[in-house]
Amino acid sequence: MSIQRLSRQPWPLRILSFLLWYAKEFLLANLKVTADVLRPRRRMRMTPAIVAVPAASRTDTEWTLISALITLTPGTLTITLSKEHGILYVHGMFVDTRESLVTEIQEMEDRLLHATRRDVGDLTRPLEAPVVAPVDVDEDEAGDPL
Repeated sequence: MSIQRLSRQPWPLRILSFLLWYAKEFLLANLKVTADVLRPRRRMRMTPAIVAVPAASRTDTEWTLISALITLTPGTLTITLSKEHGILYVHGMFVDTRESLVTEIQEMEDRLLHATRRDVGDLTRPLEAPVVAPVDVDEDEAGDPL
């Protein structure tokens, strides 16, 4: 079922639909990781990467849920997140391209938000990764941080 059609469903059906979709994705991820672990080392297909994923989550509950679901899915791990900048940092074991992992994570987040929000509303994400400047640190006379 497409995400747009899902938005028109009653809220309890959206939750049930998400749970079924996540169970399928969880099973497929388990099979992929298991198959790779059982392969001889020279034939392993792991291509790990850490990717910054722009996120549409806004509340603490949404951030917690998407982070937990990413971490529970075999082959992915939420490293950290920046609520201020709307970015999740995710490690993936099988990353063909950075864009493909971003697309997968954003699809999961979209489905989660459609399921958990009674009124889905705005799902905009940051368009660019933030440029974060270092914070000034107070120093003593020798130049060492206090």
